[in-house]
Amino acid sequence: MTRPPVTPELPDFEALHRSVKPEEFEADPLPGWAGLATLFGAPVTGAAHIDVGEDGWVAAGVPFDATASSRPGAAEGPRAIRQASLVFSSYLTSLGQWRMLDTRTGGTFRYRAPRVADAGDLHIYPTDTIRTFQAVAAETRRLSRAAPRLILLNGDHSTAFPTFAGFRAGRLDRGARRVGFVNIDHHFDFGNWSTLHGPLYHGSNSRRISELPGMHPEDIAFVGVGDVTKYDQFRTLLDRGFHVVPGAQIRRAGAAAALRPVIERLGERCDAVYVSLDIDVLDSAVATGTGHVTMGGIDSGDLLDVYEELRALPVEAVDIAEVAPRYDPSGSTAQIAARLLFEFLFRSESAAPDLAPWTELSREE
Repeated sequence: MTRPPVTPELPDFEALHRSVKPEEFEADPLPGWAGLATLFGAPVTGAAHIDVGEDGWVAAGVPFDATASSRPGAAEGPRAIRQASLVFSSYLTSLGQWRMLDTRTGGTFRYRAPRVADAGDLHIYPTDTIRTFQAVAAETRRLSRAAPRLILLNGDHSTAFPTFAGFRAGRLDRGARRVGFVNIDHHFDFGNWSTLHGPLYHGSNSRRISELPGMHPEDIAFVGVGDVTKYDQFRTLLDRGFHVVPGAQIRRAGAAAALRPVIERLGERCDAVYVSLDIDVLDSAVATGTGHVTMGGIDSGDLLDVYEELRALPVEAVDIAEVAPRYDPSGSTAQIAARLLFEFLFRSESAAPDLAPWTELSREE
């Protein structure tokens, strides 16, 4: 004889939901795949009403990849980075203000939470590069006038030209004298002309920036370069006074030693510094989700170290370009970009490596 299945007693859901108020849940974090996809879950802001305090950040996206010549898809990067960043949105609540130890480097620090707001995406025109660059530069200039510091989530690396030009113009409007540019990239991006795209493309952004009125070679640094390049162009860059820090030097000497001369020179010369990252500075074995497959790039630990050294500079704008999530189903490339921003924005009070934990561990063994 077969017994009928036992039906579990259902809770009185009407009584359950009436026993609580919605305010009880408002402070609880959401999981990393939920929530409004702004950077780190930050509130949305308009350019006319920015309020992030004196040391906050305003984010904006530039979903444009019309100058891609290898694998398009970087226009999807800004949204992917925002989505990936949500997993970090509750970290500060859970970690609190404890003293933290970086077990990779031995350094200690604390996390703090400067105010962040997301201004959404700037205007782009997918089939009109010049119109796009006009809009992006004008809108970035407006943000630069109003915001203490900027985060630009860019598409292909050509967009670093209008975002830097707009940021620099806004800073000059506010009284800055010299604005430096640090290009973290496997390539120099110092081309002059593309048969496919003309003078404005992902391989010419650094050259176009160097040609802006009042820019000086001594205010521009190339960090992490590792691809082949024309020898005469390389010698010309050095002879003109541009700073060059190859990826091999970072791996061999460490970021601190490799970047020290650049940090000292830019720190002496510049009132503000803009840092531009092409994610393909990482070896493609580390970051597959990008348009240009990189062999021999630096690894993610090296990149974290580079950004740690850049804290010594008056960095007032950062961008991340060339994240193309369609080539990375795992989502790890966008996660790397989001984690890098999180550590750079929210780490504070960094201290020199503390060897005591390792000494204590060796004693226990």
